[in-house]
Amino acid sequence: MRRKDILYVDPSSDLIVSTDFSSSGEGAFTFEEQYRGPEELRRHSYDLTLPYSEVPVLGAFLVGRFGLEVLGDPAEQLVHCLEELITRGELSPAGGGSALRDQVFAWCEEAGLAPRRGGLDRHEVLLARGEASVELTINSYNRQIIFQECHGPVADRSGLYQLHLGHTTLGALIDVLEGRSPDPTPPEEVPAEGRLGKGLSRDDRLFAAFRAVAARGELELGEPGAVRDRAAGWLAAAGVTFQSYGSEWKTTLLKVHRQRNDCIFALRMTFDPERGAEGIRFTESYDYLPLADDPGREYAYTVQAPYDCLPALIAYFDQRLGRTGTGSPQTRLIDCFTALITRGDLGDNLPLRENHLRVGTWFEAAGAPTTTETWSWLNSD
Repeated sequence: MRRKDILYVDPSSDLIVSTDFSSSGEGAFTFEEQYRGPEELRRHSYDLTLPYSEVPVLGAFLVGRFGLEVLGDPAEQLVHCLEELITRGELSPAGGGSALRDQVFAWCEEAGLAPRRGGLDRHEVLLARGEASVELTINSYNRQIIFQECHGPVADRSGLYQLHLGHTTLGALIDVLEGRSPDPTPPEEVPAEGRLGKGLSRDDRLFAAFRAVAARGELELGEPGAVRDRAAGWLAAAGVTFQSYGSEWKTTLLKVHRQRNDCIFALRMTFDPERGAEGIRFTESYDYLPLADDPGREYAYTVQAPYDCLPALIAYFDQRLGRTGTGSPQTRLIDCFTALITRGDLGDNLPLRENHLRVGTWFEAAGAPTTTETWSWLNSD
């Protein structure tokens, strides 16, 4: 039978601190710090889990460290210790998000224990335009801050561009964002979760500052990666340390379901400046779905060219098609391939492998050295 004890409630911050364990003494003991905001989307938590066998060790450590009352039952002892330490102020939410969980984690380490940290990430979509969005997350495990620009459906991203920041940069990040805003979001308009007393937690200030930047149009989506790179520029100019991830952009040019053999045929193009000589990839793929005694299989044939050949390829295909495109280099080349499909030079009507062979010939004619790659997979389940 599970038992849950509410140790502390703070209505001003929608904070609930609780423990959860089995009264039979089996399984694990969980300590949770949960912020339940006005919107389900913004609910988040920080938790810590110990094997039940380690509960007496932590309880004895806290009794000895703080001179607490000794009780008989190990779980009762630990719950009593945590309640008493909250009452005394030794265990306090004053540090903002995860402060309670992190303090208990530190005591576990002092006691020679290695609990597992987890929880529900704090996550918010700052801006959404169709299948593209700009999002902000604070990881529940280590409080890492992740700013990301997403394109395409979650299950099949065409582009994902991220900035990762350690939580030690939180103050500097807030300064950068609030410094850009002539009119910061008033405290009363910020969701209540994480508020402490009369002020806002630093986490709330971070989300409020990003909302203000988005409201002014500074996070408006355009070319893939542009929003991420814009934010990176603000941080770099202020000397804030971060890591940038994601340079790939992929698009599906054509996708056809061949009913006669239950095969998904597709033509795709991928751009990635970080891949150098393989930075432009055209792939012809066949996904045979399970049928009777056939468990399913996939085949893909790819031709690759250097990313720095992009201008030469655009010039070649523009001339071949008798057109001049507009937009980013990636968009222009994609438009060329769309035109080739429309007029039947590429498509589902060609023999096996013919699409990628034709593209390879065209790439070479444009002066771009190519390599090829064949991939296959058989379902063995």
